[in-house]
Amino acid sequence: MRYLPFLCLLLALPARAQEPIQLEQAYSMAEQTHPLSQQAGLLRSASTLRQEQIDKARLPQISWNAQASLQSEVVEFPFELPVPGGAGLDLPLYRFQTTADAQYSLYDGGRIEAKLEAEAAQLAVSEAQLEVELEPLKAQVNQYVFGILLQRERMHILESGLEQLEGRIAQVEAGVEYGILLPGELSRLQAEQLRLQSEIIQVKSKRDALRGGLAVLLGQDVPEGVEFELPAPAAEMLPSDLQRPELKLFEQQQQQLMAGLLGIEADQRPTVGAFLQAGFGAPNPLNFFDNSLSPFAMGGVRFSWNFVDWGKADCSRQLLSLQREMIGQRQAAFTTQIERQEVQIRTEMAAIDPLIAQGQDIIQLQEEVLQQIDAQLREGTAVAADYITQSAAVRQAQLQVEQYRLQKQQLYIQLLTLKGIL
Repeated sequence: MRYLPFLCLLLALPARAQEPIQLEQAYSMAEQTHPLSQQAGLLRSASTLRQEQIDKARLPQISWNAQASLQSEVVEFPFELPVPGGAGLDLPLYRFQTTADAQYSLYDGGRIEAKLEAEAAQLAVSEAQLEVELEPLKAQVNQYVFGILLQRERMHILESGLEQLEGRIAQVEAGVEYGILLPGELSRLQAEQLRLQSEIIQVKSKRDALRGGLAVLLGQDVPEGVEFELPAPAAEMLPSDLQRPELKLFEQQQQQLMAGLLGIEADQRPTVGAFLQAGFGAPNPLNFFDNSLSPFAMGGVRFSWNFVDWGKADCSRQLLSLQREMIGQRQAAFTTQIERQEVQIRTEMAAIDPLIAQGQDIIQLQEEVLQQIDAQLREGTAVAADYITQSAAVRQAQLQVEQYRLQKQQLYIQLLTLKGIL
């Protein structure tokens, strides 16, 4: 029981407020939750294995070979050979040979290094492509976040209108009780109260559905009252340089083509290697007169140079040049498309400010009319239908202004993501 005051103190402390979710944080969470994000580690692991395979070509290559054959005839000489003992040369019709062969590259012209460069370039292209595939997640997050914010504003306006309506109902009930107002006016207001309550339920359902979708996208629960930290539209101009992942992909593709050029140059250089062969053979491959199963060994240095390729290397260089030009054209087309979208977004943003100012004036005028009808309703000179219609007009005007504000903020964030800043 001595801990009871301490427990009561803990229960009396206010609950810790839910930390807001930053938009960039939501982007990162969506990328980490997406199944494709797991491919980043797999791509690096696969590339590491391929690099190990390429690098193992520097080690000696050892193989075991065996061959047995039977032939229809052997070499015969049209004269007697002066061999010791007067015996002739008797070659067998069969051959058997088993060897262990070892080869070691002393100089490969840079082929291994070129393959390693090509593999590193391929990994960079794959990672950049993965970033491009994950980029649309930002638009999905924006759609859910602004959908939730819009439903919250709609619910706030509806709840405020319902609260005002309940106040009018209390006044009309008193008027009906004293015989100043007819009971039908109270019934109309009560019916409007039920309609607003039903609309609030529908808005809550839409908001909860959006929260559920965002929770699946982020991989964690999104509480009902969580706040979203959004970058406010800035008055200064945004940086003109694009920071999109597509540009990084184009750059890595160009680097990949340059790595292919290294491979073409390496293939034109000579190669030098050492070899060693040892084994058993019958007849002895190195001794023409030994028909028995005998050991043998042979080693040396091998030089190879394909110095005439009939222009194949030049064709490969021209092909890489054409591919680089095509990548440059795709990059230019992408940049032009982004510029067109940027102009459209900026134009839409500029058109919203006067709409917001005009909408605020409309709200003020509609509220003044509602106040007049409210006073007339209390005096019995106006009917409930007039009050219901005018209060709906006020709510519609308020919602329209909030939609304009959210639309401007959404367009600004769309501009940030379009340019790759966010």
